[in-house]
Amino acid sequence: MFGLFVEHGPYVVFKNLTVGLRDYAWTTRYSVLYIDNPVGTGFSFTDDDRGFAQNQDDVGRDLYSALTQFFQIFPEYQSNDFYATGESYAGKYVPAISYYIHKNNPTAKVKINLKGMAIGDGLCDPEGMMGGYGEFLYQIGLIDELQRQYAFQVTDVWCLLDLSKHKCQNFKECILLNGDLVPYPSFFQNSTGCTNYYNYLMCREPEDQEYFSQFVTQSEVRRSIHVGNLTFHQGSEVEKHLMQDVMKSVKPWLGVLMDNYRVRGARLSTVCVFLSSMHGSNKFNCRLEIWIYSEF
Repeated sequence: MFGLFVEHGPYVVFKNLTVGLRDYAWTTRYSVLYIDNPVGTGFSFTDDDRGFAQNQDDVGRDLYSALTQFFQIFPEYQSNDFYATGESYAGKYVPAISYYIHKNNPTAKVKINLKGMAIGDGLCDPEGMMGGYGEFLYQIGLIDELQRQYAFQVTDVWCLLDLSKHKCQNFKECILLNGDLVPYPSFFQNSTGCTNYYNYLMCREPEDQEYFSQFVTQSEVRRSIHVGNLTFHQGSEVEKHLMQDVMKSVKPWLGVLMDNYRVRGARLSTVCVFLSSMHGSNKFNCRLEIWIYSEF
């Protein structure tokens, strides 16, 4: 719902929790389906611990199930060009659902007219991207040379660890940016004095980004969108279940998708950094390097 109410949906939520129309919305030109994904975010839920996604195969399967059901209920949209979009950790979710569609479409009863995907500041190949943090933060003026060297040391160790095989504590010790799993400020916060790592042009997250969660949990809104007393989840439980997925790559899926569909990307975030040739070898092929620096 963040995309719907904060970024590009038709509505804007104001401080007094009233709603207005967005001046420039994706929905003025396109039909957009917003999904609380993975299961356990927003109003999506599961009563069984096994219902949470553990990896991107689970994510792709669940999203594919939701989409095929949607097109069965609303077949008038099935022939439309379909683009999967997302940002940040959806750098994995978007390729997951796109690859799942690509793989299943030839024999599927309900076909999805996949044409491409768009990813904003996406985490796609952690091992190939993590080593770029120090250089990136230094080049945009957020850290000094000593801090850059420290970031190099930490990310070099990070990339040597197969964190998918280590306990969560090892992952916590390697956190540079968000610090949301540890009780102390992250390296990014201590070095820059900023808490907003999603957009390096803003040191603090704008207050209006939180209005929507208060809006959708009002009783009259709950009745209107038929969610009853369901909890509105911020995603912490989802994050725990995907911990072993963090360092896994979707690069092979991306390669297939880029050979067959349109793929676009953009970035203003410090979260997911492409490993440039300025620090170590280029872990992506040239085709993906061109994509990662292109604009929507």
